[in-house]
Amino acid sequence: MENKIVRLNKSHISKVGEVLGRALYNDPVSVHVLPDDDERKAKIKYIFQMTMCYGVRWGEVYAISPNLEGVAIWIPFEKYHTKMLRLLRCAIKGKGYKLGMGVQKRFNPVNKCNEAAHKQFASGEHWYLQCLGVEPIHQGKGYGNALMRNMLKKIDIQGLPVFLETSTLKNVKFYEKLGFETVKELVIPETQVKEWFMLRHKI
Repeated sequence: MENKIVRLNKSHISKVGEVLGRALYNDPVSVHVLPDDDERKAKIKYIFQMTMCYGVRWGEVYAISPNLEGVAIWIPFEKYHTKMLRLLRCAIKGKGYKLGMGVQKRFNPVNKCNEAAHKQFASGEHWYLQCLGVEPIHQGKGYGNALMRNMLKKIDIQGLPVFLETSTLKNVKFYEKLGFETVKELVIPETQVKEWFMLRHKI
């Protein structure tokens, strides 16, 4: 399966936004920032278009095949710390301005918590798994596992750790099988979202 994996570019931003929007539609963070179902259906793609934009500009983005059944977005340590100009460019390209101030307000405590944990547990050189999602109709086929192993091979050669956060226990179990361990878990203040922060130590 891994020989079908392709690296994506900016021409895929819109399509990946739709794919990840469907893949992560019921993720607790998605539900928190877009609690109204109709609004989530209409706007969630813009969140992941922005995420994808950042990934292709300053990281690496891979799909399980040219059909984009599953996508993984990776950011290297030196590009992780977001800059205002970068965010502005991605807000324009990814149409993040369509989300509205309410979404940003609800996302702020999540972002603040994630930033603090990231700084605490992965302050040195590392890779960050910003997003991993598989189309609902293709989940359970091993696509997520293949995308992870494809990049982890490269990272292991570099001898670097990997950091991520997730908001479902199912995902925790998935990442544990790939060598990650939970370094912190908590309910994010001002929300009902529980998150696990996970680290895969360098080999």
